[in-house]
Amino acid sequence: MFNKTFIVAALMVSGSAFAAESTGVAGGTITFNGSVSDTTCNVVTNNGSDFTVNLSPIAVGDMGTTAGVVKTNAKDFTMNLKNCSAASDEAKTLKITFSSSNLSDDAKYLKNYSDNGAEGVGIALTKDGNTAVPFDTAFDTGLSSADAATEDGVTLTMYANYYNYGGAAITTGKVVTDATYSFSYD
Repeated sequence: MFNKTFIVAALMVSGSAFAAESTGVAGGTITFNGSVSDTTCNVVTNNGSDFTVNLSPIAVGDMGTTAGVVKTNAKDFTMNLKNCSAASDEAKTLKITFSSSNLSDDAKYLKNYSDNGAEGVGIALTKDGNTAVPFDTAFDTGLSSADAATEDGVTLTMYANYYNYGGAAITTGKVVTDATYSFSYD
């Protein structure tokens, strides 16, 4: 298993990745950018092994009044996994674990730590754009070591969603947060 820092930041680009020991599964840095505003507009994302995911700004009214994953302006991001090797030739399930010091108490979303940022808003990660992936738990990606072992590899698609934890008490402002991730085979 290997670990690398995974940065999830909204409207803030964070820089460095810290590498730990690696046993053949690739990773990198992801940064998420977004904001809550009175109107919306598109924000461009960049990709690479270390990349940023920019969430499109979302209007306060589109955040709804109920706590949970917000489907509006969910932003997909991909990780192309290739040349991955497992300890044996037997196909194993590829899992990913997201962690953060900015987790909500229920581990469903990342808290916003932007100074004077949007209140009542965090970031959730989803596989389908709807259901939050739990943090600090190995999540089945639906991929196997055989899928990721080739030169062409396989693409893991995930989504960054705004998360309403403030109910009707959402305020405008930047959304900034971060997380780490690690891949493992099971």
